[in-house]
Amino acid sequence: MFDIYSNRRDFLRIGGIGAGFSSIGLSDLALAEEEQPLKDSSVVWVWLGGGPTQFETFHAPKEDSVPDEYRSQGGALVDKKTGMAFGSNWTNLIKQAPKLNVVDSFTHGDSSHRQATHWVMTGQHNKERSQTAGTMFPSYGSIVSSMYGANNPQNGVPCYIKQGRIEGEDPAWLGGAYKPFDPSNKDNLTPRVDIGRFNGRNELLNELTGAKITSASADSVTKFNQQAFDVILGTAKDAFDLDKEDEKTKEAYGKDSIGKQLLLARRLCEFGSRFVTINYGGWDMHSNISNALKGRVPPLDIGLAAFVEDVWQRGLNEKILLIVTGEFGRTKLNKNAGRDHWPSISTLLMSGGKYDHGRVIGKADKSYSPKESPYGPIDVAATMFDHFGISKNTQKVDNGGRPRYLLEGEAKVIL
Repeated sequence: MFDIYSNRRDFLRIGGIGAGFSSIGLSDLALAEEEQPLKDSSVVWVWLGGGPTQFETFHAPKEDSVPDEYRSQGGALVDKKTGMAFGSNWTNLIKQAPKLNVVDSFTHGDSSHRQATHWVMTGQHNKERSQTAGTMFPSYGSIVSSMYGANNPQNGVPCYIKQGRIEGEDPAWLGGAYKPFDPSNKDNLTPRVDIGRFNGRNELLNELTGAKITSASADSVTKFNQQAFDVILGTAKDAFDLDKEDEKTKEAYGKDSIGKQLLLARRLCEFGSRFVTINYGGWDMHSNISNALKGRVPPLDIGLAAFVEDVWQRGLNEKILLIVTGEFGRTKLNKNAGRDHWPSISTLLMSGGKYDHGRVIGKADKSYSPKESPYGPIDVAATMFDHFGISKNTQKVDNGGRPRYLLEGEAKVIL
């Protein structure tokens, strides 16, 4: 399939007009605006790449009877009201416990970084472990983008935005228009030519389109091109400008890059972005995990706590659903004082949406295998579909002409 997205990037970069689209089939784009009562909702997806330890994040053991190798290094911080138990480095986020939901029984069963990441990012397991997994199943962000449109119609801000590469983030058969926008390209949102000349090119394109192209696909191209102009001429660039934030707000998120990424995510959602990802990697801790966590957790602890508090204070908590997870969990301590891959339990924390909060959902046994109410990646997808108001029965036509369900398989809403 022709990659519309990359041509849009070229278009934004040079301020030119993307011609030649009339020769390709764009049924996927035409279907992107199906009528559904979608909600004014967004998701901020924080990916702890490498396999975060459940013991030292949000599933710290509270029982003294648990053997040392299963205990959280440094002890557990327990919120008595909710029963949540976090690792010892989460001194800020634990204070937000009444605004959080922790899932203690998130599981799938694949210990491969690449395959597990793809599974959690798409809700679909690529059992063949082929190198073409990205073309088989669309990411959650691409699905959301295909439902809402690649750009916000009011200000042109991209619907799906990534901050760091994550396996399984691509649109697959939904088409290149629904790839994530990379904020490192935000300078392309400013035209490199005079605005009057830029508008003239838009008018010329409209005249050429009206004169030579008459088809449903052509109509979709026209809408797509108009979105590109809206990005440049609208207020999308303001969404990326953290200098417009209050100094106290910026200070609350911390000085590290993860804090700035979380602040940007909140700001983008306010402007109408629907799915924003953040990759905060470095969790593959096979040795000396205690020291590794002391360097990795504090900046994220500060940033996440600030994000949750900020979103709730602004009254955005029903609009924005925060999801924090990774590809799998970790084993008991090994001989190197680290933890190895453990796919039976994965870290999963959520905040926001029109759901009850302050809950520990599901249960695991002392060896960290699901004991009660197991949930898998497809259930995370169902929860997001519910948050957005996307029907579980929604179908789109793939590039082979076949109708495909966007949510494939039995699934239940976790929250």
